[in-house]
Amino acid sequence: MGRGRVPYIPQMEMVECGAACLAMILGHWGHHAPLPEVREACKVSRDGANAASLLEAARKYGLEAEAVKVEVEHFHDLPLPAILHWDFKHFVVLERLTRKGVRIVDPAAGARLVPSLELGHRFTGVALVFAPDDGFSFRARRRPSLKRYLDIIRELRPSLIQVLAASLMLQLAGLIFPVANRLLIDHVILPKYLPWLWGLALALGTAALAKTLLTLLRSYVVQGLRYCMDRRLMEGFVGHMVSLPLAFFLQRPPGDLVNRVESHVHIRDLFSSKTVSSILDAFLLLGYAGLMLAYHWGLALTVLALGGLRVALLGFLRNHNEQLMTTELAVFGQEQAILVEALAGIETVKATGSQGHVLSRWTPRLVRRMNVGMERQKLRIASQQAMSLLQGATTIAVFWVGGREVLAERMTLGVFTSFLTLQGLFMTPLEALLGAFTDLQFLASHLVRLDDIMEHPEEPSGTGDPGRLSGAISLDGVGFRFSEGSPWILRDIHLSIRPGEKVALVGRTGAGKSTLARLLMGMHLPTEGRISFDGEDMKNLDLARLRSQLGVVLQDSFLFDDTVRANLSLRDPDMPMSQIRWAAEMVQIHGRILQLPMGYKTRLGENARILSGGERQRLCLARAIAANPAILLLDEATSSLDLETEALVHANLTALGCTRIIIAHRLETLKDADRILVMEGGAIVQQGTYDQLAEQPGVLQDVALAREENRV
Repeated sequence: MGRGRVPYIPQMEMVECGAACLAMILGHWGHHAPLPEVREACKVSRDGANAASLLEAARKYGLEAEAVKVEVEHFHDLPLPAILHWDFKHFVVLERLTRKGVRIVDPAAGARLVPSLELGHRFTGVALVFAPDDGFSFRARRRPSLKRYLDIIRELRPSLIQVLAASLMLQLAGLIFPVANRLLIDHVILPKYLPWLWGLALALGTAALAKTLLTLLRSYVVQGLRYCMDRRLMEGFVGHMVSLPLAFFLQRPPGDLVNRVESHVHIRDLFSSKTVSSILDAFLLLGYAGLMLAYHWGLALTVLALGGLRVALLGFLRNHNEQLMTTELAVFGQEQAILVEALAGIETVKATGSQGHVLSRWTPRLVRRMNVGMERQKLRIASQQAMSLLQGATTIAVFWVGGREVLAERMTLGVFTSFLTLQGLFMTPLEALLGAFTDLQFLASHLVRLDDIMEHPEEPSGTGDPGRLSGAISLDGVGFRFSEGSPWILRDIHLSIRPGEKVALVGRTGAGKSTLARLLMGMHLPTEGRISFDGEDMKNLDLARLRSQLGVVLQDSFLFDDTVRANLSLRDPDMPMSQIRWAAEMVQIHGRILQLPMGYKTRLGENARILSGGERQRLCLARAIAANPAILLLDEATSSLDLETEALVHANLTALGCTRIIIAHRLETLKDADRILVMEGGAIVQQGTYDQLAEQPGVLQDVALAREENRV
């Protein structure tokens, strides 16, 4: 039926559960395809993938695949593993049946046992079943790569060599003690030769002092190494992450991404000290093994054989331990995501009295993580006790064999006690290497989550310098959808905007207005067609330079936990205060800023919660115009302002003379537009001035008539 356990592959995006399940099915049968590849084969869009897409992708990989309707009572007839449709919005892998239920592998939460009662409530009745056909091929699993981290290690080679040298000298100093032990028994105590006692005491004292100084030196170097690695790792990771396209962040909760940042602590610890220690421990292990063989080969083989059993035990538990680690990290990321989301929206949570609902979402993830953690700790404790048992067996065997050798006078008491000391020294690097092996398993789980970010391609951008834009924009046959097979959000958009023109976009919710705005900002690239600024294709332009000339205020524009001045000068921290004040005056917020405790130096807190919605909007507007943009793109940017203030703000914006593209529903915002574009179903269906469109059947006329009726 199968080839062992189903490998756990966690979903990295909220909508890729189906792709992750298919990747697990493929891995079970021996074809270990990377999740990004399977996601593309399944044509995962922002809405996920349906069962038909999964079946089509499975057949491309050489699997016979079909969907079946089945009752829980007939699960024993299913070829396993199979994919189950879960909660009408999710997919999980059915791995095997148990007496009390089933074992599933959930791409969002790992493997777990599901009792029959829960199964009946959550399974929708649809299962996808698979079997390899003649076209199926095997493919080895690709382990996470350490190459990018090794490049950093090479740059820090001098510090690593210092740590290695200090560690080596520490171990050499430690070798004095077994030698001194043998000399003390065979040449001082038994023959009662006191002159050697003073020499041994002096040698041991010198060795102890040297170990103290070397330990201090190594600790200082390791701390410096950790600092350098922390900085390089975090700068590289965060720098790459913020350069990723917007679509990447739309499918991953912020709490989970923050949790992944913390994974670098484990990588730093591994490379800064544990890697060096492991290299040294490996050499020491060989050295101590050689010394033990030189002392007594029979005792040495006994110790080595039982040490080999400990290594074999750890290898036997490896896959299960790694799966538990990966599951724990995935569930912890979900738990953090819900918590961060709840704290960010705490005002809404309290206003709606939904604390209980938030807890009901968060608590199951907490319990799940704790259960997985407990299972992993149980495995660790059982492993440790088994290791202790083998360690005890080693000690008993050495005492038994060594005692017989001493009694038979084939070994001196000094040699035997020295061997016991060497055995203890041998066990120290062995224990360290076994621990490093466990850490390496944990590291693999972290690397999978980090690689999801580090291997994701950066936001595509050209290299051309747009120069100072005039504000002319043209769209030729522009269409957009999130992925192949997903519905079109925009289609066949043709538009030419003149420099200094005010163009308003109107339409019902979901018409594509905000998506069009994101295309103009380069947040998404057109699936088809071309967007040009001053006649130059946006794909050829450097996006950072292009965006520096766009003043943007979105529906959910964000203000940072910093001073008013820092928020307004976000694009240019060295912006003159006179320019900042001018921008604030243009949007009627300067007077309110002066009323704050520290004026422009007042810290706003996260998203400026100390201010009203209208005040936040005006700060965002001030930030948008402070850098003197050639184009203003405003998405409901004045919806929270009163009509009088809004009129003053728009009059001042008109005086700037820049191109303005405005998304709005208020008629007052639209009336002075040079052109109004009416969007419906992702297309422009009407355009003209306010007076022209108010006379034509459509969205604008409906809004105008509704306004008149309300006045009556």
